[in-house]
Amino acid sequence: MSTPESHGVDDYLEAVYELQEEGERVVQARIARRLGVTRASVSEQVGRLQKMRLVDVRAREITLTAHGFAVAEDAVRKHRMAERFLTDVLKMPWHLAHQEANRFQSGITAEIETRMLEMLGGPATCPHGNPIPGTGATVDRDARPLREFAVGETVTLVRLLEDVELDTDAMRYFEEHGLVPGARLEIRDTAPDGTMELATPRGKATLGARLTDNLWVRARPAAAAGKRSLRKTAGRA
Repeated sequence: MSTPESHGVDDYLEAVYELQEEGERVVQARIARRLGVTRASVSEQVGRLQKMRLVDVRAREITLTAHGFAVAEDAVRKHRMAERFLTDVLKMPWHLAHQEANRFQSGITAEIETRMLEMLGGPATCPHGNPIPGTGATVDRDARPLREFAVGETVTLVRLLEDVELDTDAMRYFEEHGLVPGARLEIRDTAPDGTMELATPRGKATLGARLTDNLWVRARPAAAAGKRSLRKTAGRA
């Protein structure tokens, strides 16, 4: 477990922002799980954030105030842009980008940010497919967790949720097996416990239920069109 001192205001605001972005109801338990801290630590820090007027708490749900949202958005933008800079410019391994960006982002000033964006050519997402705030990019609302798809379906990987980015071993596995945004994946088999066997650009991968819940994909257009055609045929029968 991390200590309360190891996570600052920005870390908590980023966690709330990301959970909201993922469509989650933000409560203390989810923040504790995201940051790897105790519920007591979250309760203490949320109390501080309320006093700073950065968050509101109603019926146990935590939301960002207008000021809190602005601070969180700035932190998330710097983090995701730092990830892109580390992978695209410094050629850092993809699976290490998240943890290194956590250390790097605090030193990004407005001037450095402007120059980084120019050098990167204005990327819309981080290397893991999450939109960089301020670029006009938005979350793909057609994307759904991989676990919701069935055997035989072919999908395109859109994004990895921030939760799984904290797992360096999982991220290394994804990188080695070509599980990166834009990759075409075919679901070959699903076990009773939710484990999926996938055909990937680099061969075969096997993922447990926690990981398939954190990989968001969209149905490939051809597959979706085929399904619609089958439904129409069945309707006429």
